[in-house]
Amino acid sequence: MSLEFLQKKLVYAKRLLILFLFIHSVEGVAMSFFTKPEEEIVLCSPMEGQITLHGKPVVEARLQRWIKWKDEKGEFDTVYTNEHGRFVLPLKKEKIKLSKFAQFVVAQEIRVYFKGVEYLIWVKAKREKALYDELGGKPVNFRCELSDEVIPVDLGVDVGPGSGLLGTSCKWDSIERMGN
Repeated sequence: MSLEFLQKKLVYAKRLLILFLFIHSVEGVAMSFFTKPEEEIVLCSPMEGQITLHGKPVVEARLQRWIKWKDEKGEFDTVYTNEHGRFVLPLKKEKIKLSKFAQFVVAQEIRVYFKGVEYLIWVKAKREKALYDELGGKPVNFRCELSDEVIPVDLGVDVGPGSGLLGTSCKWDSIERMGN
């Protein structure tokens, strides 16, 4: 390679570095050009249902929900099933500023731990920001049978473009559409 070509590449690399440093170090007006205003995002909609094993309610099983959206570690929360195998996972939301150049994605996993065995029941790549948009509304009669395998679920076009992928061993009777 010629010396002139290398010098041009070096100048180009310096300009990119300066632009990168400017974007990541300047607050206020310059940053608002690259980010959207702060908004409330639903990371995980509330989920309530029943856990069974061979058709019988699973009592005192530990459900652990893991969400990954801002770093590799992610966040965990834990709930336990009651005497009827029922559980309630709470709403998880945050106020954040999103980049105009980045795609919003939240990885969701739910695992059940019962009598020393771990069961994966939910895997979702959530790309929408609203309440209950994981399934396009609130699931009615949500239930998870631990002996069932996780299968991909076709959410169809009703959920919305870019709704992400879903794998679950859970079932529901219908989806209650939420009014906007």
